[in-house]
Amino acid sequence: MIAMHYRFTLPADYDMGLIEARIANHGAKLDGFPGLLFKAYLYSRQDDGALPGQENRYAPFYVWHSAEAMHRFLSSEGFAALTRHFGWPRIQTWQLLRAPDPASLDGTCMTRLRRTRVSSHDQLTGLHGEAMVSGWDLSRWEWLEADFLPSLPSSMPPEAELYRIGYLAKGRGE
Repeated sequence: MIAMHYRFTLPADYDMGLIEARIANHGAKLDGFPGLLFKAYLYSRQDDGALPGQENRYAPFYVWHSAEAMHRFLSSEGFAALTRHFGWPRIQTWQLLRAPDPASLDGTCMTRLRRTRVSSHDQLTGLHGEAMVSGWDLSRWEWLEADFLPSLPSSMPPEAELYRIGYLAKGRGE
């Protein structure tokens, strides 16, 4: 499986209601998409009092069964429309060692993403995949952990990113 993530940091005065409306109007379009395990429509708002220090961001996170399924999406009109609206994203991908059953994500409203640089070989034995989603990008030697939470976490590692989930689309198997 492959995790895929990109994010658009938007201006401080951007009307984030437009992002929330976009998610509400288009989120369900990926329900049942072939080869998609799930897509979390993630966003953060600068004016969100519960999440101080956030930027305005639209930051979708996907888990794909295969590279072919991911390619099918990236070649689709839906992704083309996104690039026309927001520009060409820098997409990050990770080979996954762990991913949840999409049914276990029901009732979640927050996502915590944490990327850790793997700087030495001895760190590899300590990468256990305890988060709901975990994997690595070998081209950058980066470890990813993602957790999907039912509420705001009580504490946050300083390097972690926290997002609200606007919609969770569930695909269908290969």
